[in-house]
Amino acid sequence: MTENKVTNIHEARAIFDLLGIKDVTKDWQSKQGTQVFELPFKTMYAGGQQEINRFSIYKSGYVRKMVVHPTKGTSYSCYQLNKTRKSDEYFKDYEWNEDFTKQKWTGKYRKSNRVERIMIPNYEDRYIYLCNYILRNYYRNQTGASFYRVNDYQVKLMKEYCKDSRELEKTKRDEQSPWSATNDDVQVIINGHRYNLS
Repeated sequence: MTENKVTNIHEARAIFDLLGIKDVTKDWQSKQGTQVFELPFKTMYAGGQQEINRFSIYKSGYVRKMVVHPTKGTSYSCYQLNKTRKSDEYFKDYEWNEDFTKQKWTGKYRKSNRVERIMIPNYEDRYIYLCNYILRNYYRNQTGASFYRVNDYQVKLMKEYCKDSRELEKTKRDEQSPWSATNDDVQVIINGHRYNLS
């Protein structure tokens, strides 16, 4: 089965609206031709670290995932999401004299393989590329992905917290009046899914 892809900017914008992906571009970024988007959920890892999911598209043709400081909320690094290609580069080959004070070209070239990012020159194409990247890596078929573990992790914590709260509340009620104990049904809604915690 082939995966559906977004093919135009209107679909991409509609999906961003539908999923609650916000444009969080600052004025100074906009002036430079950069646009920044943030997902409506954080990624949480097994150790409890949280990560804000922020992405940017650049006038230069880059599409990047921002690395965001967990407490300050500011981006301090990024990594490239553009596709790559291998290319050959040739450099003149030099040899040094005996005391390494002068070098002379040997008449040959050295071949070097390098990996370069493929720029996306068109704004709409960058927007569409980012939308498809986010859908593929954060929303589709991600049963083992970190953001699903976030929900499971959060639900587990909430269940424990709720259980502790109910026991504490029950103890308080028992101390005050043994006839007032009730059985409450506790529910929580996360990302549109209802979880019964009792």
